[in-house]
Amino acid sequence: MKVFASILFTFIGCFAVSQELSNKELKKFKAAEAILQENVVQFKNDSIPFEERVEIIHDFIPRFVAILKEKNSFQFPFDRLASLVKVYAPDNSFRIFTWQLKEPLGTHRYYGAIQLNSKELKMLPLFDHSDTMNVHPQEILSHDNWYGAIYYKCLQHEIADKSYYTLLGYDEADFVSNRKILEILSFDENEQAVFGAPLISVTDSFGITQIKNRMFLEYNQKASVKLNFDEEMNQMIFDHLVAPSEAEEGAWFTYIPDGTYEGLEWVNNTWTWIEKMFHYSIDKPDSPPMPNPILDNRD
Repeated sequence: MKVFASILFTFIGCFAVSQELSNKELKKFKAAEAILQENVVQFKNDSIPFEERVEIIHDFIPRFVAILKEKNSFQFPFDRLASLVKVYAPDNSFRIFTWQLKEPLGTHRYYGAIQLNSKELKMLPLFDHSDTMNVHPQEILSHDNWYGAIYYKCLQHEIADKSYYTLLGYDEADFVSNRKILEILSFDENEQAVFGAPLISVTDSFGITQIKNRMFLEYNQKASVKLNFDEEMNQMIFDHLVAPSEAEEGAWFTYIPDGTYEGLEWVNNTWTWIEKMFHYSIDKPDSPPMPNPILDNRD
């Protein structure tokens, strides 16, 4: 189970968008990034006792927040902070930083922040409370009640002049299973993050179709599972997961890919389920190229 220590870092300040950084700004951000990278190396070092790494993260967060408060910080990529995964909205209206801390029993704590690209700087800290939620929760969530994950892709759709962003995420849930997540993000009239929206129509392994606020693929920790968006096909592609035996149906931590693929297509303002993406055998020469797994270090 994840135990998440809440860290308060909410702030609003003046923020002006600039297309280019001055030499002075660039020097300042690079110097700050170098110091932050030292913290990142330390909290990712498993040889350092866990309690010390937690303290290092607690030191890192206000430092990171302080530099993100600086004018034009949105224009600096912070690419040297390699352990922080960063995704931008297609319309460049925000970016999300997410990262994780491995715990002694194989679970992970998740951390994150949304930086809005606006005249008035707004930072939304993400507080992971997934340890208090039901399995595969469907509630509408917020930045201070967040299902923690590492986000690796962001898509955008417009519904009635409102933007909805589809986030693809990865959660190393525990020592027996991992999860891939399709999350829907939007913002309310006060620019507060809203996680979840009834825009996903999926059919489960029992043949039941439901409208969901977010989608989970949970699978055996030793398996490699794909959840990718194919730009050419304009469709989401993911592994069809099955239990190894009838007796293990519903025990998600046992599920593994069977070599076939399901999909989702954006139709009538909804991610609509496709039962089978390819009518091929993946080991035949005429098979289409399959997407590589994201953030799974296994093939």
